[in-house]
Amino acid sequence: MDILQINEIQKARKMKNDVKIKILKYFLSLFNGIFLIIGAIIFGCGIWILWDENSFIGTLLPTDHEDILSVSAYCFLAIGITVTIVCFVGCIGSIKEVKHLLFLYCLFLSLIFILQLSIGLAVLSQYSNIETLLGKKTIEAINHYVNDSFSKELKWNFLDLIQKEFQCCGYYNSSDWERNDLIGSTSLPCSCSNSTVDTSTSLCTITENTYIYPQGCSTHMKQWLSGNVATVLVAAAALLLIEVLQFIMAVNLFKSIKIKENY
Repeated sequence: MDILQINEIQKARKMKNDVKIKILKYFLSLFNGIFLIIGAIIFGCGIWILWDENSFIGTLLPTDHEDILSVSAYCFLAIGITVTIVCFVGCIGSIKEVKHLLFLYCLFLSLIFILQLSIGLAVLSQYSNIETLLGKKTIEAINHYVNDSFSKELKWNFLDLIQKEFQCCGYYNSSDWERNDLIGSTSLPCSCSNSTVDTSTSLCTITENTYIYPQGCSTHMKQWLSGNVATVLVAAAALLLIEVLQFIMAVNLFKSIKIKENY
């Protein structure tokens, strides 16, 4: 094989490598854009948790556990900001073909992957405890309904909203309201029936014509919880898959740039 043939082979390999670099740059930028959008959504969730006092878990969460919600919100904010920084590093590293930035990009992706996987496993392991806490705090809110000494009237309004929206009464059934000493045997929250709610009072008198919703709210609340947890886990799984693809493409781009420098 003469020198001309060797040069032609090297030229063909260089062209093939250049095309590979362009393709990797394109898809890495595409996945970085998706990753950035997801990061913005996560950041928005953190803002929503901090500003929305009427959130489902926030309303029923006990006062001594409210810091957990704040910590979770700040974790979302931190993840959103970190994802933005990682995307920026990845874009600059791929566009400018800077190997050190691509290495740093892969390192950040690995750390985020491990963190997300740990959080997902933690949520799954604590799901039953979260479900139990949700029922416990709902029963507590029922027991203290219309009691001025209770911590937040917001919890009463939220119970009314759940019962009216899902047409249910109590957590297990309407007999849960018998636990409340301030509610007589002839009265129930107006939201427990199809009666028109009187804005001047939370309670309605039960008559023979009053229709009380027979089903408790536990099923609907558990369905809400499981649905949201499932959504979060599916989104997390999709994000993990994207991170794996980003890592693979970044490693290949790193190798291709290294090969290009040797020509």
